[in-house]
Amino acid sequence: MIIPSRDVREDLRRAVDVAIIGSGAGGGPLARELASAGHSVLVVEEGAHFTREDFNLKPAEAYMRMYRDAGQTVTMGLPFILLPLGKTVGGTTTVNSGTALRMFPPVLKKWRMTHGLDELTEEELNLIYGHLEEYLFVKRADPEVAGKVATTFLSGAEKLGLSCGWLPRNAKECEGFGSCVFGCPSGSKQSVDVTFIPDALSFGADVYTCCRAERIEVKGGRAVGISCQFLDEATGKPSGRRLEVEARAVVLAAGAICTPYLLLRQGLANSSGQVGKNLAIHPATQAVALFDEVLGPPRGIPQACYVDEFQGEGIMLEGGTVPPEIHALSLPFAGRRSAELMVKYPNMGMFGGMVSESASCGAVKDTGRRGYRPTIFYLLRGEDVAKAKAAVVLMAEIWFAAGAHRVFTTIAGHYELTGARDLRRLERSRVRVSDFYGMSAYHPLGTCRMGGDPQWSVVKHTCETWDVEGLYICDGSVLPSSPGVNPQLTIMAMAMRCAGFIDERLSAGKPGAGENAPRPEDVAGEPQGD
Repeated sequence: MIIPSRDVREDLRRAVDVAIIGSGAGGGPLARELASAGHSVLVVEEGAHFTREDFNLKPAEAYMRMYRDAGQTVTMGLPFILLPLGKTVGGTTTVNSGTALRMFPPVLKKWRMTHGLDELTEEELNLIYGHLEEYLFVKRADPEVAGKVATTFLSGAEKLGLSCGWLPRNAKECEGFGSCVFGCPSGSKQSVDVTFIPDALSFGADVYTCCRAERIEVKGGRAVGISCQFLDEATGKPSGRRLEVEARAVVLAAGAICTPYLLLRQGLANSSGQVGKNLAIHPATQAVALFDEVLGPPRGIPQACYVDEFQGEGIMLEGGTVPPEIHALSLPFAGRRSAELMVKYPNMGMFGGMVSESASCGAVKDTGRRGYRPTIFYLLRGEDVAKAKAAVVLMAEIWFAAGAHRVFTTIAGHYELTGARDLRRLERSRVRVSDFYGMSAYHPLGTCRMGGDPQWSVVKHTCETWDVEGLYICDGSVLPSSPGVNPQLTIMAMAMRCAGFIDERLSAGKPGAGENAPRPEDVAGEPQGD
């Protein structure tokens, strides 16, 4: 059952087979797989639980309720980069665009050669990908509901002869409300909150919401449970009630920012010194185009199509249409000029460019800030700055090919392009990292990376930590480097794979699966809910 913090009246103690911290792309699939195998599973989620009735097409409200720091998490460094992180049942999958891409094979080959992951094979991953794509109804975006912004940009790419197409998405009968990143009001997007979590519940798992894991309990070098604090749903402050969980296996699936932060706070699993390091985030730029004709944003699928012509060089273009109040923030103007342009919002289209880092890197640190506040450092540098500029140039060229008469960028000195002359000037210019305005990123990865050498990695190929037996990490933090595409499908695949290892560990030569699950009468104050 789902148990919200408001239903908890006293401190609770539980004993289960598996305790999972986080309910997103890693935690949700793990919960389903292990619960379906007969293990008693308990999930703690710092965010609240929302359903389609709560997804009311109000972006400001969604940011406040379903995102960490109200959607204003930023990296420290040059430039400041907005890094929105979901904080709700389903994690960021509840508030992402639904793009479901397989990792490119060359990336996996690099992981095997560079990080010693010989056990991680393309054949195995493809089998898991295939299962996930069927389970999540993954299919290409439907041009009929994609929206005019997407079809217009794609027409420009096709005129230039660029490799492009429709993105695969975990959406079933999408109606094109254009609000994927604020929760799907039609229930079409097959995010973790409407797929893996309900299935896990049906197999007997429990999910505690507004419940923050504060400590992993370790005895004799083995993880034996977690200690949690319930939060007030309205304020996010501690309610004064606690949850103590004994577990035979503990899974940390809190994401590539909060997972290393929790470990650093305790000094756990860090003999390699790699916890919190190697942060990759897929820095993103955007280009906004103004047309004479009405494009009708945000109606359609916000992220429906792609241009992958230069994916081998670390540049991937994907749609990024947003509602007007968010669109205004992407324009590099204020005051009267901003107001004049926003009147023309129906005639505008936006697209995003994503960079796979090769020179840039970041870190998550515990700097002792009050509250549960990880500090994120990141510096865009070297050839990645050139990639970001190249992505903007490419998007602008595509927009002009599609018929735009103005393109607005986020690069100082080139905020407004009126045609080929301005475009060539931007292309020839030397752009510094400080020239970028309003960059964002969406896929934090790598901060507890997987590898075959305990001196250079945090977890084994099984996702179990090298240092603490029975402690598994399964989220974006274990991916050794950027996969070059949206990573949710790969994180889910890693979770499915990890579940097999945990099931094998719990079942082999030990008490029968689920024997440690408490009876309702043994748990003081166990709330009743649905």
